[in-house]
Amino acid sequence: MAQKVPQLFQLLEKDHREAEQMMKQLHSVSQNQREDLFLNLRDELTEHMQVEEKYFYPKLKQIGEMRELVQDALQEHKEAKDFLAELEDMGTDAPEWQDTFRQMQQGIKHHVQDEEQKIFPQCTQFINDSQLDQIAQQCIREKEKARPSRAAAGKGVAKKKPAKKQAQV
Repeated sequence: MAQKVPQLFQLLEKDHREAEQMMKQLHSVSQNQREDLFLNLRDELTEHMQVEEKYFYPKLKQIGEMRELVQDALQEHKEAKDFLAELEDMGTDAPEWQDTFRQMQQGIKHHVQDEEQKIFPQCTQFINDSQLDQIAQQCIREKEKARPSRAAAGKGVAKKKPAKKQAQV
């Protein structure tokens, strides 16, 4: 009999597949569509990282055997956030945007592989299905709270943040 996949892993893997699909689409859309799709990807990735960092990783960080994997994952989150900010600041029409986007995409692909192939299987040795389901419910509630405000901001696509002001010299 096949083993049941915890709801938390289903939720996070669904996010991974959606982000992968958006990243793939970003390579083939027109310039006009790229900005909206990128902002949607940014919002989805940000929301995904926030729920992992708030509910999943703190629980894992308490487990000595998981600490190094969690620290690596959190560093990868930081790198993804830095890439997202850099991409947003440069604008989707910048010549270097595609190369920078590809670098981010590679980092995210590596991160997803680490989560799905290392972190998820290993954490089940320390966290039972009931606890994982409880974390999943917390993540779902958090995502539901965030969705109405995003939808109100622009039919599921958040408005672009204003560009950072240049430092005056």
